[in-house]
Parts: sequence; C-alpha cells; structure tokens
Amino acid sequence: MTERDGCGGDGLCSDGAPEVIPSRAARGRRSGVVLPGGGQDTDTILLETVRAAPRRSSIIKDPSVQKMGAGRKKTVSFSSMPSEKKVSSSSDCLAFMQGGCELKKVRPNSRVYCRFFTLDPDLSCLRWEPSKKDGDRARLDISCIREVRTGKSTETFLHNGPLSEHLAEEAAFSIIHGDEYQSLDLVALSADVANIWVTGLRFLVAHPSIVGGPGAGLGEMGGYVVEGSPGSRMRSEWLAAEFAQVDADGNGVVTENVAVAAICKLCPGIKEAKVRQRFKEIQCAKEKLTSHVTREEFQEAFCELCTRPDVYFLLVQLSKDRECLDVQDLRLFLESEQGLSLATAEGCLQLLRRYEPSAQGRERGCWGWTASPATCSRPSAT
Repeated sequence: MTERDGCGGDGLCSDGAPEVIPSRAARGRRSGVVLPGGGQDTDTILLETVRAAPRRSSIIKDPSVQKMGAGRKKTVSFSSMPSEKKVSSSSDCLAFMQGGCELKKVRPNSRVYCRFFTLDPDLSCLRWEPSKKDGDRARLDISCIREVRTGKSTETFLHNGPLSEHLAEEAAFSIIHGDEYQSLDLVALSADVANIWVTGLRFLVAHPSIVGGPGAGLGEMGGYVVEGSPGSRMRSEWLAAEFAQVDADGNGVVTENVAVAAICKLCPGIKEAKVRQRFKEIQCAKEKLTSHVTREEFQEAFCELCTRPDVYFLLVQLSKDRECLDVQDLRLFLESEQGLSLATAEGCLQLLRRYEPSAQGRERGCWGWTASPATCSRPSAT
C-alpha cells in the first residue's frame, strides 16, 4: 500500500494532511505576494516573474540600448579645447607649484601622510595642509633650504625598510633645510611632478633675488623672468628676432597663418594642426575675437610645443639652473649620459656653433633648449 493509496478522493490523506504539498513557487513568496500564472508550471512562472521585474543596468543591459549606442558616433567639441600646459621653463615650474598638488610626506616613524603642498605667491615659503600643526609650523621658508636631492637618499628613506621599497625611486625627493640639515622627505604622484618640484625649488635656491616681495620676478607676461638665467634670456631674444622677421609691418602682430608657418620652419617635424590648435586655445583663454598672434603668444606657443619636458629636466640639472649648456656642460652630458668618453672640448664647441640657432648662443658657445627639437630631427646630429 503506497502513501497515495491511503488518501481519499477529497485531496486529504487518512491523517487529514493535504494530498499534494504545493511547491514554494505556487504558494508564493514569504512576503505574501502571489506569483502570476496560477495554472502554469513552476518554471514558466519564474520566467515570467523575472521578465516582469525591473532590470539593473549594472547586471543586465538592454539590447536596444546597446544597438543605439553602437550606431552613435563620437563627437569632439573644440569650443573650449582645454589642454594641459607643458612645462618648458622654470616659470612653468613655479606656476605649477603655486597652484599646488598632493605629495606624500614620509616620516621616520614609518608613517606616510598625504598633504597638499603650495608655494606662496611671493615665492618665499612652502606650505602644506591639512596638518595638526599650526600655520607657522606647517611651512618651510625657501631661504632655509640648503639642498634639494632626488631619489631615496636620506636616512628617512634608507631606514624605513619595507615602506621605502614600495615608494617609487624616480618620484621621491628630499628638501634639506635648516642649520642642522634636517630633511623633508616627499614622494610625488609621478616622476614628472617630482621633476617640477625639484627644478622649481633648485631654481629658487639658485636665484634668491626673486624670492620675497609682491610681484618679485614678475615679467610683462605675468611669468617669472629669470634675470640670472642666460638660457631664458637667450631664447627670448632669439624668438623675438625670429618674430620680427615675419612681422612685416613691425606692429608686433601677425596673422595666424604666418605664425604657424614660422613655428613649423623653426621646429621641423611638428604638425601644423597641432600648432593651430595651440593658438586657438590661447585665443579662447584670452577671449580674443581675432585670430592674430602677438609676439608674446608666439613665444609662448613655441616654448610649449617645441620643448620636451624630459630633455628640459635633464639639461637644467646639468647646467646648474642656467637653462643652457656651455662647452664643459655638454662634454659632461656626452660622457655621462651618452657614454662618449672621447668627447673633447673642441668637438663640443663645434656642435654648439653648428646646432645652436641663436647668434648670441653661437657667439658665447652656449646651447639652449630651443635647439633640441631641430637637432633631434636631423640625421647628421646623431
């Protein structure tokens, strides 16, 4: 006798229990909501319920939306054309530092603090926040800086063990300050950001005359004029002379086509479209209604487009912040960086006079950054 035999025709067994226990799906959810389709099987009910439920876009994507997105073309608006300003001079480094950025502050007790560092408008002080210290302690006067070192070379980095191993060598630098030569050990988000801070701080240490006082070192374009930097002055004079050659009227203004052609001639290999875009960005930033280019805008565009930041950071360290290489600096660069142990002073002088575009540089035997793009594009220079 089976269990079914013991049940009557009324759907109840002999003990009064229901003949068939309904499935969980047929009984509905615990919340009391009955699933639709009472006469359908369990699989059909569950399938219809899933279809009726709202979808989460993060899990199931609507095929119709995908098809619409696939047929839609991407467009780019050039109404504002934002672009990241390249670092091509000490002035750019100082401007970046004044805007500030986040740096990791490494302490000897194996602690790392993320702080936002800025340079004061008068270039006299370095500050960071947030800090538990008061405003007078969370700062460092530029006049107290003795040295700026690159890499993980201080006691804080060397004795922090596993912590130091996870910090990038190329992004680390230390500021040695005070009479006791204390170190402020920092790590940037990238090697480029570290190079900007190192270059800017070394420039301030090498040129104390521009530190302090409102408007110290400010030039006619709002940038910092390096009065003690032969390379910066040499480049400005050379670009001014090149601009004067294409300025037929002598009014200090040329058309965009003339300015683009002049830059493409001075820096072979650069794309004309890239130069035009940079001029349009300058015009949009200044809200100009004309496409004419001034001498200052011409110099700004050339320096940004034709100066490689990696080359600049390398050569500015070799030149001791003079922003140009003399014969001995070039010889040291060829020996240490290029492995040319047989480089002579006479040979370096010939290279300088051959590839330096400015007459002043050739006369003084100095090589500026302006020659680097043209030199790299000439087969005879390799």
